[in-house]
Amino acid sequence: MHDDISASSNDATALVQRLFVQHAAQLRGFIVALAPDLAMADDVFQETFLTVTAKAETFDTNRDFLAWACGIGRMKLMEAGRRAAKQWRPLSDEVLEALSASEPRTESEDARLRYLAECTGKLAPQSRRIVEMCYQQGHKPAEIARRIEWTAEAVYVALSRARAALRQCVGRKVAAEGDCA
Repeated sequence: MHDDISASSNDATALVQRLFVQHAAQLRGFIVALAPDLAMADDVFQETFLTVTAKAETFDTNRDFLAWACGIGRMKLMEAGRRAAKQWRPLSDEVLEALSASEPRTESEDARLRYLAECTGKLAPQSRRIVEMCYQQGHKPAEIARRIEWTAEAVYVALSRARAALRQCVGRKVAAEGDCA
């Protein structure tokens, strides 16, 4: 009887690990979209894999695996946010809930997120700082202006130019990917 339990446990673990690998790009894209940086996203992704494996026997095969794994990823992201609360204030639990209720990203959306991260890294340092203050830290342009001693109008212009540069950069990378496909 003990061997039957062990065999079913191994089957469940193998199944969820296979499903995890199958949906890894979508799950990673989901986590990257919610995490403040790629280092935290990588850590959360790995913790999600370990938790999915540990909870393999609780997975109901009649449920959507990706939704189940994204739920675990969201919980791991909230845990990571609490651990790093002094360095990073995560999105509120309500916002994470709302975002996780939407459909997980497709592989092309995941690629666009990677391109966006690459393109953001290529911005001029001051532009990158303003974009990060606005979109990662959630500061309004008036607050950014106060912090960097600019006018609010100058911040609006800088954000507009940075968004245009990011849009062009991501567009070029998507087009180049299409040429290779």
